[in-house]
Amino acid sequence: MSVRTEDLDFGVRRIVIARPQARNAINDEVRRGLEQALDRAVDDRGVRAVILAGEGADFSVGGDITFLQRLDRADLLAFHRDALALVRKLAGFTKPLVASVRGACAGGSVGFALCADYLVASRTAHFGVQFMRIGLTPDMATLYFLHQRLGKRAQQLVLDDRLVRAEEAAALGLCDKLVEDDALDGECIALATRLAALAPKAFRQTKWLFRRTEGEFERFLNDEMTAAADCLGSSEFVEGTRAFFEKQAPQFDAL
Repeated sequence: MSVRTEDLDFGVRRIVIARPQARNAINDEVRRGLEQALDRAVDDRGVRAVILAGEGADFSVGGDITFLQRLDRADLLAFHRDALALVRKLAGFTKPLVASVRGACAGGSVGFALCADYLVASRTAHFGVQFMRIGLTPDMATLYFLHQRLGKRAQQLVLDDRLVRAEEAAALGLCDKLVEDDALDGECIALATRLAALAPKAFRQTKWLFRRTEGEFERFLNDEMTAAADCLGSSEFVEGTRAFFEKQAPQFDAL
């Protein structure tokens, strides 16, 4: 299974992207597995908080480019639309959600992690929003959440087209807490346990109110779909993914 769950003490459930052989890259199976796991967690009264993590050394390298390359333009747009439905579930999750990030957190998985109420990173973590090198705009609401956290610096981070290491991520406010790698699991469990003890209805309504202060989330997702539709399956995407696999610099045509 590409997504597995495990129940811990005190009503905490861990949802794990379990494709370590692919560095937890996101394909349609992962997307469906995460949606189903989140739905089950919402419906289970015994679950009071959730930890989202990746199996092995990485949180996730983002979209599975091998999988995406096989899709035609219509299928790419459908995958993006369905993946944004998952983002809605993550961002609107009504129970406490903690993202546990070690190793690579790149591409759309940055958006997944930023949906959480708390993002805890280990010192091995590194964040990458290097979409334009494969001819795409940032997706999974990554720009929305980066702007919420970083303001103007979000644009600079994206245009710099580089990895952000854990220490810098903590200094920028990209993650909420930085811990040693061997302390990551324990720290996330302790945090989720504390959040699980909060009044559930009050937590849900408080989270809803915070989201109301952040602007037009739904409008942003619609705008993201419009921007992505111009890039997914384009000649730039074809060239960018070719260069990615051949470890070359892409050669994009001028507009």
